[in-house]
Amino acid sequence: MFWLAERPSIDRPQRGSPQMFRVPFIEKYLSRVRPWHVLTAWLPVAAWLAYVGFRDPGITSLECLGSILLGIFIWTFLEYLLHRFLFHFKFSKDSEVQRDLGFLIHGIHHDYPWDADRLVMPPAIAVVIAVGLWFPFHAAFGPHLFYPVFSGTVLGYLWYDLTHYATHHHVPVTALGKAQRRYHLTHHFASPDRRYGVTTPLWDYVFGTHPAKDEARSSASSAEATHTGSNEAQAT
Repeated sequence: MFWLAERPSIDRPQRGSPQMFRVPFIEKYLSRVRPWHVLTAWLPVAAWLAYVGFRDPGITSLECLGSILLGIFIWTFLEYLLHRFLFHFKFSKDSEVQRDLGFLIHGIHHDYPWDADRLVMPPAIAVVIAVGLWFPFHAAFGPHLFYPVFSGTVLGYLWYDLTHYATHHHVPVTALGKAQRRYHLTHHFASPDRRYGVTTPLWDYVFGTHPAKDEARSSASSAEATHTGSNEAQAT
């Protein structure tokens, strides 16, 4: 289904970058995305939305800045909802269509979490999400606040995608970066039904998907051991 290529059945995360689609154009241009693609596509959009907001005589510059920050905050909530309820939706294993859809949406990332070509969202998918949010946001915030709020939401999305790429593909040097990496890798290798936040654990605390302290410590140790062992195996 969905022009997906044949794929092996695996029982643990794998290294490598598998072929995802049988159609070469889709495989090359729609399934393989790097951070600079995302920045090139969406940073001008965020800048234009912010420009329109600051040029609007109906709101002050302070209100515009506050609206941008509100949009970033709103993104953290959307990020949690998307990750928990869409990316980790329990598709039926008895349906080939649902199995393929689950693999397409997020399954490939958990099967191949180090695949550098599939750590950020393809712009084609992001456009669909943006269009779906455009009209509800406009209705909710009105013609003046809409543009800066949506600009902040796009900036929040960029923050999320770049953070997600970094947690998988770079060794952090800051305390914040190390904490984010440990938190997200624990989601992958120890508790895939917990820790849905990538940029922040805030909504995991709010909705009870952050484990208790003892469980969190045990899961983090397990994730670190799995990740380290996989790195050593790759090196040999």
